[in-house]
Amino acid sequence: MGDQDQKQDKQKIKTTRLIILILSALLLFGNNYSFDNPQALQSQIMEEVHISLTEFNYLYSFFSFPNILLTLIGGYFIDRIGSRKSILIFASLVTVSQTIIAFGGKYQSFHLMLFGRVFLGIASENLIISQNVIITAWFKGHQLSTASGCIVTLPEIAAALNSYFSPMIYDYTGSITYPLFTSVFVCIFSLLCAILLLFFDKTREQILQQEKLEKSNISSNDESHDTLNDSQQITQNTLHTERARLQEIREFPALYWYLTAICSLCLGIYISFMDDVSDYYQKKFQFKPVEAGKFITIPYIFSALLCPFIGYYIDKVGHRRFFLMITSFLFIIAQILFGSVHVASNEKWIAAIPLIIQGLAFTCYSCVMIPCVQYIVDQKYMGTAFGILGMFESIALCFFPIIASKIVESADDLQTGYKNMSLFYSILGLFSLFLCITLYHYESSNKLDFIDPNNPLPEEIRKLNEYSMITEEKCSISEEK
Repeated sequence: MGDQDQKQDKQKIKTTRLIILILSALLLFGNNYSFDNPQALQSQIMEEVHISLTEFNYLYSFFSFPNILLTLIGGYFIDRIGSRKSILIFASLVTVSQTIIAFGGKYQSFHLMLFGRVFLGIASENLIISQNVIITAWFKGHQLSTASGCIVTLPEIAAALNSYFSPMIYDYTGSITYPLFTSVFVCIFSLLCAILLLFFDKTREQILQQEKLEKSNISSNDESHDTLNDSQQITQNTLHTERARLQEIREFPALYWYLTAICSLCLGIYISFMDDVSDYYQKKFQFKPVEAGKFITIPYIFSALLCPFIGYYIDKVGHRRFFLMITSFLFIIAQILFGSVHVASNEKWIAAIPLIIQGLAFTCYSCVMIPCVQYIVDQKYMGTAFGILGMFESIALCFFPIIASKIVESADDLQTGYKNMSLFYSILGLFSLFLCITLYHYESSNKLDFIDPNNPLPEEIRKLNEYSMITEEKCSISEEK
């Protein structure tokens, strides 16, 4: 009977983790759909609201500018009040902000849209931090890349649906009002998912404590080691009992700052380029708005399909420093192709190639770069760590779009302008690759290559030790004979 109860408890834990995973993904569904609303309606917004390319990119720069400081404050705030309350607050603010943006589009008020984007940015970035804190608590250790890869799937599908349907809704209605208000309803759906997530997350400490007791019975040799690690995990995951202090920032390892710089450059390249990709394909490749919208779904769908598998693979093999270099290299290749590819009217499929590589690069970013943070920062400081990361990413997302639009508008023609823009992003990618190579040689056995951070040995050393033990046993047997 005891064994039967234990099996039921294990199944309950697995079911709860699965529900947490799905709800965490749906939590960002409305967020991602709303964030990319302007991108899917770029030419339509510019025409209907009467703004230039630079003014259009203000919708993204104003989204990111407040977060240069507020994500740091938000991360500290999340550590203070807990991720549950934070999720409810910020998910509600995302819905309200998108409603303001929709009314700005309805009344063709660019300033009202900017006002809404500012608050959407504050709410969105801190919602992502809150979600990351919960995920690292539930999937701390060797499951995190898998969990991160699965969570990316649904938000990327949301971005793809926005790129696909928003231009179609506009063509059907003839106004940006309807696709913008469609986004509001999607945000309301995600808010309901947030409420459900909070309900299931209340069982976190109880479940983790139960797992601790189960692991402590595995073997007498591993009992003390596992109990120590699990006790540390339970303590770290109880966010309300241990409070982060801002002065602890100075104790973050150099590895964290390398990772922060790399993440900021890579996300800045991806998001800033995707902000203008609709107009890019319409002007450079002569695509129609709906046609461009369909092509733009490629990187989102590609990421959604591959992230779970890439995350699972990385959890199995480790070697994250190597995959960091691969990620930066893929961003460079994608931007070179964007700038150099020429598409004939009967060969438009060629324009999908750089988008596929772009999607693969973002897949690696989601499954490698972001999970790396939890391997080098204590759980009790996770909100602050993600807040600092968000601050530097916001700097990139604030200034990269403005610089890119200035590059385009300063060129003699749009073709040259967009080619120069791709060159600008390629240079940023090279700088990111340089940092990855530097990080690779920074410490030959750093924690990023560990398969399981609770086991302090890389896979190669573990195998070598196993081989040595087998060899010693064989030698002892031979001596006895």
